[in-house]
Amino acid sequence: MKVIRTVRGDIAPEELGVTATHEHLYCDQRLCRSDVDFPGTYAKMVLQDKDLVVSELAEFTAAGGRAIAEMTASGWGRDVSALKEISEQSGVHVIAISGYYVEDCLPDYVGEASIEELVETVVLEVTEGADGTDIRTGLLKSGVGRPVIEGREAKCARAVARAQLRTGLAITTHTSASSRFEVPGGNLGMQHLNLFEEEGVDPARVIIGHTDENVDIRNLVAMARRGAYLQFYVIGKLHRMMDETRVELLGQLVEKGYGDRLLLSSDRCREMELKARGGPGYDHVLRDFVPRLREAGFDESTIHLVLVENPARVLSFEQNGD
Repeated sequence: MKVIRTVRGDIAPEELGVTATHEHLYCDQRLCRSDVDFPGTYAKMVLQDKDLVVSELAEFTAAGGRAIAEMTASGWGRDVSALKEISEQSGVHVIAISGYYVEDCLPDYVGEASIEELVETVVLEVTEGADGTDIRTGLLKSGVGRPVIEGREAKCARAVARAQLRTGLAITTHTSASSRFEVPGGNLGMQHLNLFEEEGVDPARVIIGHTDENVDIRNLVAMARRGAYLQFYVIGKLHRMMDETRVELLGQLVEKGYGDRLLLSSDRCREMELKARGGPGYDHVLRDFVPRLREAGFDESTIHLVLVENPARVLSFEQNGD
């Protein structure tokens, strides 16, 4: 039987509902070794006010949102107890992650650990509990900060791939901002897929992140053709791309037959991005972007596919008796 693993326990895929597949609810980039993505020019990714986040999620649920995949990895502030508290108070299903972010935000133990030791750490978080709790994670993450996958980040990526084979969970990927403009095609997804396939991972269990920033439509089509999900997840961050352009790109992908490979989110990760601080908030995709899709001719079945069916499919997995 397939389930989706949330911080409040397993649920059936049909219980998930409208889902934002890449957000942050509780994180602290100050724990990293440097200003990873925006050195000296942009606020660090910090969300530590649970009450504020719960209040903001009321806007998300009022707009129809029901679930969030929370992307903070161990090493820069993941706290599954805080996520469970936020989930209970807001009523939003929250899926926590295991895996590894970019090198500057890796936990100290990663340096000396073997790949198999890293695999075991991830598997235990999925099957027994994370952060010293019995709260289990429901998604895996592989983050890379360079234009190639190498060194500790490659070791972590292989560990995540092997953990995927052990657990059945999907993998979601990250490529850091500066490196996306040094990679042919504008995204490291192809390199990730090559590495994962070497390890035996089915590309249909992979979500490629940051696909809506430095875009080559040919590269997106090539990744979708391999079976991977394409995640437009910085919607509303107009310094990367205008939302109008995102709508056009999504339309092209739907026309080419890849509507069942698309996911949407907004990557909220700073207080300044929340409505109470003057930002667009967690409901931007539902209140502002989805109406743009309708105006562009997207029918309700396609919108439901992208917001409900695709997340439920990729986030669900077969229980293995754990």
